[in-house]
Amino acid sequence: MRFASAITRTHFLATAFGAMLLQSAAQPVAAQTPTEVSVAVSSTSFVLGGVRIAENAGIFAKHGVRPKIIVMESGNAAMSALISKSADFAIAGPPEALAARARRQDIVIAANLYRGLAGSIVVLKTKAAQLNIKADAPIADRLRALSGLRVAFPSATSSLLGPIRSAADTVGAKIQYTYMAQPAMVAALETGAIDAMMASYPFAGVTVLKGTGLIWIDGPTGELPEAALPTSSSSLLTSGAYAKANGDVVKRMQQVIVESGEFIKNKPDDAKRALAAGYKDLDDKAIDIAFAEQWRNWTHPRFSAADITHEIGLLEKSGQVPGLKDIDPAAMLLQMP
Repeated sequence: MRFASAITRTHFLATAFGAMLLQSAAQPVAAQTPTEVSVAVSSTSFVLGGVRIAENAGIFAKHGVRPKIIVMESGNAAMSALISKSADFAIAGPPEALAARARRQDIVIAANLYRGLAGSIVVLKTKAAQLNIKADAPIADRLRALSGLRVAFPSATSSLLGPIRSAADTVGAKIQYTYMAQPAMVAALETGAIDAMMASYPFAGVTVLKGTGLIWIDGPTGELPEAALPTSSSSLLTSGAYAKANGDVVKRMQQVIVESGEFIKNKPDDAKRALAAGYKDLDDKAIDIAFAEQWRNWTHPRFSAADITHEIGLLEKSGQVPGLKDIDPAAMLLQMP
């Protein structure tokens, strides 16, 4: 179900490894000097919404943690920073974590940040006019209409790819998949280098705002078939070694995510103001729409082994990640507080 029309969506605008300080066990966490942790993120899209809310609502500070956000080009780049120990944590989709795990990298999931599918398919308006199918046609017809089109995704292991590939394969749609960073998609679409893009907001809304793009498949509102929907589009990741050596820090990070979800549910007006403070390039109406449509996605911090199994199934459809069957889903999950 859509919460706003595609026209209303045009209000959307494009908008490190730190030293850990020694702490006295006798002091309350909030009274201590905050521990700085570096967090490599896949993008500044709304998959980061719950984290931005926690930052601006003082929830990180309450738990004695100061995140240093490092924006990378993609989830793969964020994972590389984590694996190389250039970052303490990474924020990326479960597929990136699974791909690393399949390569025997000791990556674990500390918490979920965004439940469901965060991205939407935006088609170049002139190309959409040639498809002879309306943007509100049955989803199977809209997927088939993508056959032969060059559609950009953030990476071959992006959490935005598996759901579309799964749904497209089910209806026999033969999409031409290409890969690039989300910010680069906007220019590529406007110049006709690609026909469509799969991106999260606010990137998905830029060309719609300019009148050159059209929302074709709305991910956050659940337009894809249930079997194709991911359990998560973004998760808080770290290495097993870091978690073992810094268990207290990891626990506090988990507590932040859990408390952020409760804050969003119980104090929505305050949470929306905190979201606006994290996305200052967006106008009030854009924030209103974003919060109305996606607040629920930021309030499910827990993963289960069944969730990981579902994600493995979606990633297997890409055919580009060998070794997935050797992964023990339960071994990837850190215990939540």
